[in-house]
Amino acid sequence: MHIIKLNPQGYCGGVKRALKLINDALIDQNVKKPIWMLGNIIHNKNVIEDLTKKGVRCVDSKTKTRYEMLDEINEGTVVFSAHGISPRVFQKAKSKGLNIIDATCPNVYIVHKNIIAHLKEGYTVLYIGTSSHPEAEAVLELDERIIFISSISQIDSLNINNKIYVTNQTTLSSYDIKDYFNEILKRYPNAVIDDKICQATTQRQKAVIEQTADLCIVVGDKSSSNSQKLKTVCEKNANIKSYIIEDETELDKSWFAGINTVSITSGASTPEEITDKVVKKIESFI
Repeated sequence: MHIIKLNPQGYCGGVKRALKLINDALIDQNVKKPIWMLGNIIHNKNVIEDLTKKGVRCVDSKTKTRYEMLDEINEGTVVFSAHGISPRVFQKAKSKGLNIIDATCPNVYIVHKNIIAHLKEGYTVLYIGTSSHPEAEAVLELDERIIFISSISQIDSLNINNKIYVTNQTTLSSYDIKDYFNEILKRYPNAVIDDKICQATTQRQKAVIEQTADLCIVVGDKSSSNSQKLKTVCEKNANIKSYIIEDETELDKSWFAGINTVSITSGASTPEEITDKVVKKIESFI
């Protein structure tokens, strides 16, 4: 069995920046302690466990917004995750007297900036994203006029008599998003389309599409949007069977029966050392 490690691997730039900020804060005696993550700073369970062992505390909830979760933090430093935060949450943290470290990915803030600019210019803004994802949550809190699109079927019910600006969550499938854009343009041919799938996501999905393996293993957290999209792109667009695993312990030897070539890809928040362990475990099956 031949093993192919697809590139790129390891952290994207936004994740590297976020982790550097929080690790630097841990060793900086001038940073108020304790240090809190408002939601997981990145979507990777192994990384979060490592940070908590170092003393970082985390407030996370599947039913509460970032604004609501902030009620649980009353001292020290709060770190905003790479997925972005709304001004409303920022102001609440500031009013509570918390020290703030903003680890928002710069690419996400570009989306915020562009949306606000187009709203000021009188556009109706359509934002394509995943329900309950923290990146989408932050965007939707920017302005109540933003129309959230999480499925193509919602486009049929739109009735807009205004100029339209369309943008999206940065971690979606670059292939699925085209279907959304095309459907919007059918109804609103003059809509301004601003594809904001980040480069790291696009490159990984492109590598998955261009491969010729019999099986693909995606190494990434189950809660990671960009990791889940790699699996979707692999199966839907490349027609290659795929499994998503968080680490080597989740591998099943039976998956590889009759497989001649297996490829390994990983999400943008997956440490490369975990992917390397996955490769070694697969090698032991040969």
